Amino acid sequence: MRVLAMSVVIIVALWGSSVRAQPSIVQEVHAVWAGCDYALRVEQDLQPIPSPRPFYRISVRSTAVPGGSCVLAARSIELATSPLEPRIAIAVDARGLVVAYTEKHSVRGVGTYAVTCLQRLDPHSLASLRWEWVSAGWTSTPGAAAVPGFAEVSRLLLYPSHVELTGTRGGNLVSLTPSGDYRFEDGTGFVALYPDFFGAERKPPYLFVY
Repeated sequence: MRVLAMSVVIIVALWGSSVRAQPSIVQEVHAVWAGCDYALRVEQDLQPIPSPRPFYRISVRSTAVPGGSCVLAARSIELATSPLEPRIAIAVDARGLVVAYTEKHSVRGVGTYAVTCLQRLDPHSLASLRWEWVSAGWTSTPGAAAVPGFAEVSRLLLYPSHVELTGTRGGNLVSLTPSGDYRFEDGTGFVALYPDFFGAERKPPYLFVY
């Protein structure tokens, strides 16, 4: 009986390792600049402990477009993980590379809790240079205890003067971190504008809800 039990444990362990070694791509968005292709990818993996359940890895990859002028070496960096399938967006221009992704969680008795991260990356090394967060929740008044809600990215645009992050929300309180700005109003959408996003001085963002 002991030998059989050990065999079962070994088989389960090998099966779990095999699944984790071959995650499947479920989403991928691209942005191209100066002959270099940047891909923001979501891969479904399997967490075997304490019981098998799927989760998602969010990573960014840089490669050269065939025949293009890109001189960067291929590189890949994992940015985050999410228990539920996230939303993603990517944009790049001469000033730099920006990604946005929504980390989603299931909260018992509440539903889906989701926070969106806006991240500036070095286009050469893919190192992180700046983080901004958008979150939402349900509350009777600002400052009171809040029930988790969700803020999901739907669009990311780069303008000469600012970066625009647009998304959907579930919650009457929308907050920006680390600026501390917030809006308290019913609705289903938000727009966050980040002026001079690539500048050395971090300027406060503008938040609109509707």
